[in-house]
Amino acid sequence: MRRILAIASLLIAAGCGPKSGSKTPKDNFDADSRSGPDSKRSSAQQLPVNKPHTDEVSYQNGDKTDWYQVELKGNAGVLTTLINWDNANSDVNIDVFDAFGAQIAASPVRGKGEKQKKPYTQIDKPGTYFVRVTAPAKPDGTVYTMEAQWQEPPAVVIAPPPPPQPEPVEERPRPRHEPRPPREKPEKPAGETIQARVVSSFREGNNLMLNIDKGSSAGIKAGDGGMVLQGAGGEDPLDGGNIRIIKVLDANKSVGQTTLRSIGKNNRVAITLGH
Repeated sequence: MRRILAIASLLIAAGCGPKSGSKTPKDNFDADSRSGPDSKRSSAQQLPVNKPHTDEVSYQNGDKTDWYQVELKGNAGVLTTLINWDNANSDVNIDVFDAFGAQIAASPVRGKGEKQKKPYTQIDKPGTYFVRVTAPAKPDGTVYTMEAQWQEPPAVVIAPPPPPQPEPVEERPRPRHEPRPPREKPEKPAGETIQARVVSSFREGNNLMLNIDKGSSAGIKAGDGGMVLQGAGGEDPLDGGNIRIIKVLDANKSVGQTTLRSIGKNNRVAITLGH
């Protein structure tokens, strides 16, 4: 027995026992060990635009990350990534990346008790983009439903050829003057500044969103910039009141974004078209 104890002491002295600072199985926990292929951008799930999709993430269950690939067609615009989840005690992050894997939109900060996030991403060049959904910390895990909202171009409908017409027996006389085509309403020139009124405002993460009473009929487009004006009738810009149009809803409505905490009684904005 004494000989066995002596051999054990020699082995410990030689460093054969447990090393100080070595990782235990608990330290080696992989939060994506059960996520499957969609835990990586290279094998992201295909996500059709404007269609809700339901899935689940869980940090503790080893399914922390879900990657999605979306194909955006048409013209430049705003991609809205809406996500709702079931567990009020959980947080969920949703981030947007371009075709090369560079992050172009970060998940907004969750308010207390909130179960929804709705980040807006300006898309200047339609094509392939990626969306990542994650359960960021150990307590986080929930079922969620998300949707990539995007204005697609109208479908091209090819009309069948018209049936053959019988040859006319007699050619009708042509009118002396051809009718003039209706005049198109000219677009407002780029660089022109127009004024509009803020109908309402609400917070979205770190930004203040402004509902504005002018839209496409006034020449406003996504990406136009401007300023919040001081007072009900003043012309001076409000300090720090820079705004950017992120979405045109219709002919008389658009949505602006500013970093102001509040606009108070300053409910007028100046927007520079094409800026």
